[in-house]
Amino acid sequence: MIFEDEKGKRWFKIKFLFLISLLMLLAALSIYALNLYKIIDLPIIKTLITNFFNVMTLMFIYYLFITTVLGFFRMFILYFFCFRQLRRKKLLSEHRHINKELFNQYRPRVTVIVPVYNEEIVISRTIKSLLKSDYPLAEILIINDGSTDQTGAIILNEFARERKVKLIEKINGGKSSALNLGLKRAIGEIIITIDADTVFDKSTISYLVESFSDPRVAAVSGNCKIGNKINYLTQWQHIEYVTSNNLDKRAFEELNCITVVPGSNSAWRKSVMKEVGYYHNDTLAEDSELTLRILNAGYKINFDDRAVSYEECPETIKGFIKQRDRWSYGILQVAWKHKKNILTSSNKNLKYFAIPSLLFSYLLLLTAPLIDIIFIVALLTGTTSVYFFALLFYLTDFLNSFIAFRIGKENMKPLIWIFVQRIGYRYLLGYVTWKAVIRALKGNHVGWRKLSRSGNNSYKL
Repeated sequence: MIFEDEKGKRWFKIKFLFLISLLMLLAALSIYALNLYKIIDLPIIKTLITNFFNVMTLMFIYYLFITTVLGFFRMFILYFFCFRQLRRKKLLSEHRHINKELFNQYRPRVTVIVPVYNEEIVISRTIKSLLKSDYPLAEILIINDGSTDQTGAIILNEFARERKVKLIEKINGGKSSALNLGLKRAIGEIIITIDADTVFDKSTISYLVESFSDPRVAAVSGNCKIGNKINYLTQWQHIEYVTSNNLDKRAFEELNCITVVPGSNSAWRKSVMKEVGYYHNDTLAEDSELTLRILNAGYKINFDDRAVSYEECPETIKGFIKQRDRWSYGILQVAWKHKKNILTSSNKNLKYFAIPSLLFSYLLLLTAPLIDIIFIVALLTGTTSVYFFALLFYLTDFLNSFIAFRIGKENMKPLIWIFVQRIGYRYLLGYVTWKAVIRALKGNHVGWRKLSRSGNNSYKL
């Protein structure tokens, strides 16, 4: 996989450079201390170090100012294109309603692929939700990737009479290999992928397929929601999902630069997947990696907020860190793999907005403690300008979520926790981001690290 370094040469070089830098810093501070207590007399050292700390302080202040300005700039771009997307979707909905007979004629064959590995707790519910779909599915392929529990037996026992449900057994090889096997066996023109812990609303597949009447559309991202909002951590993830889907996804669709079509709720044109080479197994973010290849090939990717799914998110901090560590590491792999393709991409919105926006988000996560430290120092010292910009930073975060919840017509009650969520949640995300960066530098092998299921999805079939 990308970043793997079995011999550890890269990490050795990094540690060596870090050690040299640390020794130089300690030497400079020692000389400064000796000079301060008149043990030695080197005024130039005192001046240099004093200036260095003054420069660093100014850099922190400027960083806070620049990130606040960039945050507002990004926010206004998202708002503009988000509301433009809402207006366009409204007009499109009216057009489809008027010409519904014409649109109802578009009924391509659809195959649903469900890759599974040790999913005995949740797989039955997922398949039942698919069978309740109001779209006439050609088949539901369950790819059992070498499960060691009762997953296969449950499928055979409960769905033996369902002709559409087909169980395909294989040796464990990872999610990408399971999906690719399903693609090779699929008879559908449109491929729907869903995770084993996810359930679809009965109209979800119909909405996902609808966009493919436009031959330029190669993929559609559905509206992923949290189905197990049972504690503070899952409520925080709910806030994140709603904000991302109702601001970022809408704006990015308008700009045709959606960077990830999530495997838990997605639809793909099979011919395009074949054209770009199906799923690759060299990253842990196979859905994001495929998304970028499709965008770079010149196709459109849509988002449909009506195509709702409910998935099980981590309920413990340990599970959350395990999942987000994999996501962060996978996104870093994808960005590194496609760095040249992104720079030469004909999709200017991807190159000049979506990717910089993603990098900006990562930068904020990596430096989150600095923002909070500066904010606390400003409160203690009475530095009103710094306090003002820090406060604007937090208010921007709140405004984004507030508007996203209004657009999505979601219950506003979870926003009571928004300030706690933005601090505590940001530190969790910052931790896993740093962890992913260090893993990448070390060149460690990072596997799939599947989460344990609780079966607490509260969505009623």
